[in-house]
Amino acid sequence: MAKTASTIAKGIDQVREEVSEDRLRELGINLAKDYPGTKISDLRQYPVLAEGGWLIVIKNQKTLQSISRTPWRLLGPINLLSDSLDVG
Repeated sequence: MAKTASTIAKGIDQVREEVSEDRLRELGINLAKDYPGTKISDLRQYPVLAEGGWLIVIKNQKTLQSISRTPWRLLGPINLLSDSLDVG
C-alpha cells in the first residue's frame, strides 16, 4: 500500500493510506452501488479522534465524505509497553 504523509508540525505526521478493494469488500461497501461516481483512488484511510474515541475512517479526499468509521484502540496511536506483556 502506498502511503501519503502530510507534515502537520515537526515530529507529527498524519499518514493517509490508500484503500484497497479487498478492504472495502471486508466492510461490505460496494463503491459503484453505495457511492456512485466515487473512484477508489480518491479514498484514503487514517485514524481520527472523535467524541466517541479513536476511529479508523475511510474518506473521499475530494469531498471529505465519510465512507466508513471503525472503532480503533482505546489510546489510538499510543502503544503501551503493558500491551505486549503475556500474563497468561
